[in-house]
This record gives sequence, structure tokens and C-alpha cells, in this order.
Amino acid sequence: MMVKTQTLFGLSITDCSLKTMVEVIDQSITEKNQVHIVTLNPEMLARQVHEKSFYRVLQRAEFCIADGNGLIWASGFLGKKIEHRIPGIDLLEALFQETGRKPWSFYFLGSRQEVVEHLAEIIPKQFPHLRIAGTHDGFFTDDQVICDQINQSHPDIVLVGLGSPKQEYWIDKNRSRLSSFVFMGVGGSFDVLSGVKKRAPLFLRKIRLEWAYRVFSEPSRFRRIIPAFWTFGIMVWKEKRLRNPKK
Repeated sequence: MMVKTQTLFGLSITDCSLKTMVEVIDQSITEKNQVHIVTLNPEMLARQVHEKSFYRVLQRAEFCIADGNGLIWASGFLGKKIEHRIPGIDLLEALFQETGRKPWSFYFLGSRQEVVEHLAEIIPKQFPHLRIAGTHDGFFTDDQVICDQINQSHPDIVLVGLGSPKQEYWIDKNRSRLSSFVFMGVGGSFDVLSGVKKRAPLFLRKIRLEWAYRVFSEPSRFRRIIPAFWTFGIMVWKEKRLRNPKK
């Protein structure tokens, strides 16, 4: 299935609706094609400026979807408007909902053991048709052991909640060892879905201030968010000048 993309900062960014993204994932599973889905935000884009290995990971991913509002704003400012923002947690819930029609199975990798185990207990109550092939916390040292466990459970979709950029690196490095079809980094979504952390109220999400809620809920984020936003702002300004050089 062809989807619209926009090229920003040298990356191909998928611009499609949530419904279409679910259909793309369905097609990948049906046709047994492996895909890596990155939920892209300004902090991740800022990182790749100084970390070229991460930039190459983003380039190799089949789909980079716009998660952060800053990316949506930047695309409009640069004349490459991305119409659709797809928060990673919204895509997760859409996939879970789709299990009423599709026999997909999931593997949860990441967070603390008690969190993923609790999530595996409660999430099927909300989505009765959801099949959980297995879980493992994010505290491990041997990738091959984890890959063997995942392969033994035969999930269609592997959700990796190790935080960025660790989760993207892990997927990029290990996908060739795995027989699953869809790999997606989900950050702290396991904590939110399990109830350990709260998501921003709906009204804040509607006015695009979910990021502010997350920052003020976790003040430790300030130390990395502020430098990342500064770097991202410089990136956008440089990109603007490249697209509109002074004559």
C-alpha cells in the first residue's frame, strides 16, 4: 500500500491517517513483510544531528510517523505540511481495537517486570480479543536470549518500550533475528496503559499541550527536553534557509 510522505531533514516521514496506518500494518502482516515503525518527535530529530548512527536507524525504518506536535509545526513552516499526527499510544490502542477483527498477537518488551505483567493482565479486559504472546521487562543483557523467547512465542507485532533511542537501536539491530512482522518503539506507553502513569487530559491533547503535561509531570525531562528543543529550532531555521536562500 502506497502512502503519502514528506521529506524533512533528509528523512521520509509518513503522512497518513490513523486508519490508513492500521491498514498498512495489516497488509504487512498479511504479506509477511517486516516493518519498523518509528514514532518521531523533535527530541529524536535533535539527537540525530550529533548522533549519525541514530540518523541511519531512522533512515532504515520503513515508516517514521509524526508523533510530536513540533514536527507538525515545522513541516508547515518549511512548506512541507504534514497533515496527520499519530501519537504512538493512539496507534497502539487502534491496533488493540482491531484485534476484534484480526487474529494478531503481541509481544510486550520493556518497562519493569511488574508493569508489563500487570498490563498483560488488564489490557485483555479492555480488548477481549487481544492475544498476548509474551512479555519481558526491559532489564536484560543478552539480546539473543530475548530474540529466542520472542520467536518461540510467534507474535505478529513486537512492541518495544525501552525508551528512545535505545528501543529504535534495539529493533534495528535485532529485527533480522526475529520472525515477527511489525516492530514499534512505544516509549513509556506501557506505564500509561497499565495505569502507572497518567496521560494528559483530553482537553490538553486537543490544544496540543500534551508535551507540556508530560514535562511538568516529570521535571527530570527538562534537562534533556530544553537542549533538544533548542537544537530542533536551529535545525528548522537552517532547513528554512536552505529551502529559501537569499538571492
